Amino acid sequence: MTKSLIIASIMIPALLTSCGKGSKGTIAPQEQTSATDSLPLIGRTLHIDYGQMQAIVTYGQDTLIWQPSSPDGKTSEQTKEEPNYEALGDGRTFATWQEASGEVVAHIVDLKAQQVTAFIYAPLTEGQTSRSATRLTGKITQQ
Repeated sequence: MTKSLIIASIMIPALLTSCGKGSKGTIAPQEQTSATDSLPLIGRTLHIDYGQMQAIVTYGQDTLIWQPSSPDGKTSEQTKEEPNYEALGDGRTFATWQEASGEVVAHIVDLKAQQVTAFIYAPLTEGQTSRSATRLTGKITQQ
């Protein structure tokens, strides 16, 4: 997990810099990783329990569909995002995307440990010069 956090701490500032310059955060097609064993997350739908919130997330090659729900089962509208992925090895994948609201989300998904660590950065508001992440740790309850 420490290696994953180190990688995330390096990658997230780079992503935020590119997002802040109007980039959609996409990678040139020749640089994208194909959906092979190196990215075991592709094609899966995970049910993730973060405690106060649950989410159903479908990880596709070019799209990610995310639908949150409350502990009592009430679902919110699902959103479709354009993700970027990086294989971390040993069943772990780094996934990131920018939502229409401007929020930047980064997931470290560990299929072996059945755990997802999410970092969510809200957009800068007027007068802010920096922002910090909200960190959530969730348990994968269904694959």
